[in-house]
Amino acid sequence: MDSELEAALANAQITPAVIWSACVTVFGAVALVRILRGILRDRGNGAGAREFAGVPAWDAPLPQLCAFLAIAIFCLLGVGLICGYAARAIFPEADLRNNLTYLVPAMQPLALVAMLVFVIFASPAGAFPRPLSAAPERRMRRFLSVKNRFGVPALFGTAVVLVTLATALTLAIVQFLPEGARAIFQENQALVQELREPGKRLAFALSVPAIAIFTPILEELIFRVGLYRFLKSRVPAVFAAILSSVIFALLHDAPVSYLPLAVLGCLLCFAYEKTGRVAAPILVHALFNANTLLLIALGAAA
Repeated sequence: MDSELEAALANAQITPAVIWSACVTVFGAVALVRILRGILRDRGNGAGAREFAGVPAWDAPLPQLCAFLAIAIFCLLGVGLICGYAARAIFPEADLRNNLTYLVPAMQPLALVAMLVFVIFASPAGAFPRPLSAAPERRMRRFLSVKNRFGVPALFGTAVVLVTLATALTLAIVQFLPEGARAIFQENQALVQELREPGKRLAFALSVPAIAIFTPILEELIFRVGLYRFLKSRVPAVFAAILSSVIFALLHDAPVSYLPLAVLGCLLCFAYEKTGRVAAPILVHALFNANTLLLIALGAAA
């Protein structure tokens, strides 16, 4: 074991990706400490109940819930199937399974447009939660400040640290699994694997807005505004955050990412509750995805 460690240290290189990761991790660790201190201080002042009181629950009747689930399934799965069939018809000889980076830039904007159309027409009828008008003390400008311990930059840094710890815990647990089960956890998401392949600069560039902009907006509308707030009408907010985050994680295709993404989902619920604005989890999610893309571009996948 000592020889393996010495060999790993000998082969270690200080690259731009390593430097960037170290800076973000240090910033995130400081932000996490400040957030925990803020939560403890609020609880000491009798304000702990406000942690999950920023957004009202969405007590949707069955028809409205079915409409939401139908559009969510269509956006998450249906659009991909439609784009896949269309691509096979146009490019019958193309290997679409190994070219997800060319499908994602088309899939995500179409899915987001479908979701936004549903939100615009469904919200006035009560079939989807209305966008919240935050109180003056919860203005978005305040939550964009680096000085704010519950601001978007601090929440992004905290997300990086917590996801890193969750990933390390997952990998540690995997070591105790049987060999066959261990192989399942050694695969990254198919899209991440493709983005790491050399010679796909155009596909990578086209995927950036889809992954860093369209996907966060789409997923936050579905999992935080819709699913989380509905579950909050049925169970306590903490359990609603955990359950919606688990569903969010399970819809990704890499078992090794399940726990990290569930942790990320819980943090995004916290950001939503703390700010009262869906823009907060969208921005945190977007920064997290952009950070992953940057690490891939620098040669080290997150």
